[in-house]
Parts: sequence; C-alpha cells; structure tokens
Amino acid sequence: MDEKRNEPVRVVAALIWDGPRFLACQRPAGKKRGLLWEFVGGKVEPGETKEQALARECREELDVKAEVGGEFMTVLHEYPDMTVELTLFSARIREGEPKLLEHAAMAWITADEADAYPFCPADVEILARLKREAGGLVFSEAGGIRAAALLPDVPSDTAVWLHEDFETAVRVRRILRESLPPEWVPVLVSAEGVDWDRDLSPWPAEGVFRGQSFTGGAEDYLRRLTEEAVPALEDKLPRPVRSRLLAGYSLAGLFSLWAGYRCGLFDGIASVSGSLWYDGFLDFMRENDLSPSVKRICLSLGDREKNAKNPRMAKVEEATREAAELLRERTGLPVPFELNPGGHFRDVPERIAKAVLYLVGEKEN
Repeated sequence: MDEKRNEPVRVVAALIWDGPRFLACQRPAGKKRGLLWEFVGGKVEPGETKEQALARECREELDVKAEVGGEFMTVLHEYPDMTVELTLFSARIREGEPKLLEHAAMAWITADEADAYPFCPADVEILARLKREAGGLVFSEAGGIRAAALLPDVPSDTAVWLHEDFETAVRVRRILRESLPPEWVPVLVSAEGVDWDRDLSPWPAEGVFRGQSFTGGAEDYLRRLTEEAVPALEDKLPRPVRSRLLAGYSLAGLFSLWAGYRCGLFDGIASVSGSLWYDGFLDFMRENDLSPSVKRICLSLGDREKNAKNPRMAKVEEATREAAELLRERTGLPVPFELNPGGHFRDVPERIAKAVLYLVGEKEN
C-alpha cells in the first residue's frame, strides 16, 4: 500500500511566457494546497505523451491552444498524500485568451516578483532556477519599443541588444554565464514590440512567403531605437554603458549589419543567419562605408540554409561569404564567417550566444 502511494504521479505544467512575464495560477480554495499558486497543468493520462497531456490541460483549464516547447526542468517532490514527478515545459499561447475555468485567480509575473505569490512546494526548486536565469530585470518603454534588460551578477558597462523574444534572451544569458568570467558577462537586452517585416527591412522588397511584403521601415525604427529606446533603458542601468553590441538573427541579422552602416552607436555587430540575400543589400554594402565606430563584427550561417526552396533565400551562403569578404577588404577587420551545422531554425540561442561570445572576447583582447 505504501509502495503504491509513493509511486510518483507524472504531472506536467506550462511555463507560458508573454515577454518577460510568465503565467501563474492560484488553486481553488476547496482543493488540496488551496489558494497556493502554481503553473497550469495536471496529470498525464494513460496513452498520452507529456506534451499531449499539457496541451489538453491548457485547453481544459484556460480554454487556450498552447504550443508546447522544450522541457525546462523536472522535479520530484513528496507531499504527505502523494509523490509527484513534475515536468515543466516552456509554452506559448497560439489561440485564445486565458480564462479562469479551474483556478481562483491568475497573474502575469516576472521571476523577480514571484516571492509575492506563495507557490506550491513542488514549484520551489523551479522558481529558484527561474530567479537565477530570468531574474535581475530592468524595464523601459520608449519609441514604441519595449526593452527588458537581464542584468549580470557583476555590473557591466557592455550592453548587447537583441531583437529576440525574452525566452531566447534567457537561454543566451545562460550560455554566456557558463562560458565567461562573471566580470565579462554583459547586460543582455531583449527588444520587443517590433514589426519585423516593416521595422527591420531597410527598403521595400517583395516578401518570400505568400501574403508577406517588406515595407522598408528600418530607417524610422533605427531612429526610435537609437534616440529613444536605448537612452531610456540605459538611464535605468546601474553602470554607464561604454560598449554597445547589436546582434540579430534572420531578418534581425540583416538589420544589425545594415545599422552598422547607418549609425555610430554600436561598436560590435553580429549577423547570425542574417537575411543577406535581401534584394540590393550587397550593392548597398559596395556603395556605402561601415561606421568607423564598429570595431568588431562577425557573420555566421547554418550549412544547410543554402538548400532553401525559395531561390532568393537559397543565395544566402553565397551572399554572406561575399559580405564577409567585402567587410574585410573595406575595413581591415578580421570579420570571421562561421558555418554552423543545420538549417535556419536550428540552435538559434546557441548560435546567437556564440556570436556574442566572439564580440565580447574581442572587446577584452
């Protein structure tokens, strides 16, 4: 009887992100551990995978369609009445607005705010990790750009701006912490509220997917970024910023390199799997000079990205190689170009982190 009671019950839960905040739900008063807070989820039923169970629980408890991502962590916790094996998955809401179908209340909170919400004991270890990895936040909003800065353990005068979602920034931060001495880890800024096809495209061009068009709003966006968003965020940092790096992936990688020509605010640029196939971009590089403020620059790409079915996108490796050569010839900078294994969507945080590590390492040399 005791053995059966202590056999772990498989439970899944969702770490649902909305920018730098995640969803917390309060258990009903009448249930065990009533009025404590938790991540939405429940038991895995026979015949279900963990991912299937979590998608079902999100429908039943929140009336939303959730996209279940990777596993965040698994914990084993023994309550007086049961032992649970709790697996937390990162997740995003793809359809619907959360409704209180099972819980007493819900709240979108940051890791820094979690202490104000008494969570179930099984979640304590998870929250400790969230505080380590997603805590230490500074926020600003200016020029229509929402910025969330992840502060390092040791105050830094280097800030890296990313046009990536907060969850990706958290994963990049984890890699940087594991790879660098504490005093070298930079401030990492996640900029959101961006319309990629408009704000990150340097001039109008035909889209690559049905119904898509690039409308060429990068000039206006760069002005708002450099004149409004960057100063607003830096005013709240504990140390003055002396080095700014701009790193981007895909269309944001194109924007990062383009911005290195159009402004002098950044001294390091990383274009990671950048959309350098963009119509007219190599001509732009031939006809313009990189800002002299840029002292470090690196390019990288997946080695299978040239196999894209779209003929414009299939030119990306050839274009990126030529861009690297143009930069070396015109600037005298080393400008490494690295091919990473896989296609466009593989190992995104890891590729970004590798590029940032190069830029930060070059700064310290």
